[in-house]
Amino acid sequence: MHLDFFVVVTNLISLFSIVAVGYVAARSGVVGENASAVFSSLLMKVTLPCTIFISLVQKDYDPAFIHDSLIIFFAGIVVFGGLMYLSRYVAILFGVPEGTRGVWAFAAAYTNSGFMGFPIALALLGPEGLALSVVLNIAFNVTIYTVGILELLRDNPGHEGKKINIKQIIFSNINIATVLSLIFYFGRISLSQSLATPINYISGITTPLSMMIIGIVLAHSRGREVFTDKHAWSCTFMSLIVYPVALCLLLKVFPLSSNPFVDVVLILIVAMPAASVTAVLCETYHGNIQFAAKVLFIQNLLSILTIPLICMLIS
Repeated sequence: MHLDFFVVVTNLISLFSIVAVGYVAARSGVVGENASAVFSSLLMKVTLPCTIFISLVQKDYDPAFIHDSLIIFFAGIVVFGGLMYLSRYVAILFGVPEGTRGVWAFAAAYTNSGFMGFPIALALLGPEGLALSVVLNIAFNVTIYTVGILELLRDNPGHEGKKINIKQIIFSNINIATVLSLIFYFGRISLSQSLATPINYISGITTPLSMMIIGIVLAHSRGREVFTDKHAWSCTFMSLIVYPVALCLLLKVFPLSSNPFVDVVLILIVAMPAASVTAVLCETYHGNIQFAAKVLFIQNLLSILTIPLICMLIS
């Protein structure tokens, strides 16, 4: 396997360009102080569910794909769920203070599987790699919008002593879209062009909108603090180096499938920087959004170096 370094760099440049637009818009007063909250609500309730739904619905049905998809789905549940709980205790070992531990663990465990993971998997492995990434993303969403959100809620001081609305979390628009996409794909239910077209249009808003939210948040952060937060660096170290390297070494000894693409896709997705939705979820569930913005900035910046290194290790 050979790394297409140009693809990686191009995607990172595109990402930072959109973040820059959000940053300039906020600093220049084009958008108000409450813009991130409004955009976050739109993203969580409308555009992201459309992205999840349409990504699998439009894939051609392939019976041979079912076996590998089941393997990577359950592997994803174990890996992302396991990293989430492991990160909780690692955060304590690193001395991460209460009020930040939840987002630290979240950002260390959950990666940018969609915007960066999909194009890189396609460039390195072709259509099969992309298809497996989409299925893995379903497992990613199942854990991120259940145990992931529960972890973020630990950082909310006002939440202490109150009952968590499990029903509201489980039946979120995100999870409903995930279930519907599975029903449509495995039931081989076709979607009319009149419905698919607007859903695709709305889906296309997700990436630029989420990146702009990060830029808006960064606009209210002090640049020096981004690089001097030791906890942001420890989170970055675990997410970009320790976790993907450990997973790679483990799967070299205990491969999941005879199809090597399964292992490679799982490692690639884990090696991506923190999920861009981290800032959005912090905004939605009142987490430490300033810390989330710092981690996202540092991880996306350094991933231009770490992703090629992980790909070399995979080879």
